[in-house]
Amino acid sequence: MSEFKKFLAVWLSIVILGTILTAETLRMLSNQKEQVDQSNASTQGSNHFSVQWMGFFPSYSSQYPEYYICVNNLKSDILAMDIALQIKNQEDAGYYFKGDKYEEPPTGWTISPIAIGFVDVDQTKTFTYSVSRSKPASISQGRLTETINLVIGAYHDSSYLNLYSQDNFTVTFNFIDRTSSAWTLLYHDTFDGGTTQGWSGTNAQVSSDYYRSFPYSLKIGGQTGYSQYSKTFNVGLGEEHYLIFSLRSGAWGSGLPSVGVASVICFQPDVTPSKNTWYQFAVPLPLGESAVWMNVINAPYPEQISYAYLDDVFVIAK
Repeated sequence: MSEFKKFLAVWLSIVILGTILTAETLRMLSNQKEQVDQSNASTQGSNHFSVQWMGFFPSYSSQYPEYYICVNNLKSDILAMDIALQIKNQEDAGYYFKGDKYEEPPTGWTISPIAIGFVDVDQTKTFTYSVSRSKPASISQGRLTETINLVIGAYHDSSYLNLYSQDNFTVTFNFIDRTSSAWTLLYHDTFDGGTTQGWSGTNAQVSSDYYRSFPYSLKIGGQTGYSQYSKTFNVGLGEEHYLIFSLRSGAWGSGLPSVGVASVICFQPDVTPSKNTWYQFAVPLPLGESAVWMNVINAPYPEQISYAYLDDVFVIAK
């Protein structure tokens, strides 16, 4: 930003993300956040706009968003990822906002400009920024880490030619190949033996209604309120551990599915999943014993009662 005088103080509320991959394409990312002040308070004055990731999990301490994506068993060779963002304009004038790549991304990425539109004084606007990458064929080391650098600019005009101010930020993506010999497989739950394999849940039962691996999945639901899966894993004290699983639901409440370890929520999607579609999730696990639970349905009214299906659960470690 050396060519522009920076009049704005821009705060980024940052998250770490587990990821959701649908059988067709990746359309959402989950998030955890920490407040990061990237302004120079002595020179910015009191006016500012803020760009914020839609997320939470304040105990996480990373300065930049980080996503985890398992590349196995996906229908599409293009991973399309939606990053949910929010702009709050607290300047004394409205501006037209635009997103773009700040520098050229690594090979395989496609990042197109996005016209966010006009955000007036004291107005808040939520939007998603879609980026995509061709799926890696294989990752011998188990995890491939890449970063992209994005920028949000505020413009005086609707043609996005007269720039007022801008700020850039880095997003990190971890692509995981669970079939790599670099990983040790600790758990693989398919429910195909006709048992729940240690999982509990709301009216939990092994079902052949829908599945990712023939012939069964674990079905829960059929009541109002939240429906939840839970299981405790002993993952040991290695370098890193991931929970990978496939999930399908006939109804999603706001902010669902959410995934937690013990009493701490560590995963929530940026955007609401589609109904009756299988998604694959990848969530980092803390070291040691992990009591994992998932809220997958919120059905507050009888007419919204539905069911969810869990299948192909992996816990991998290094």
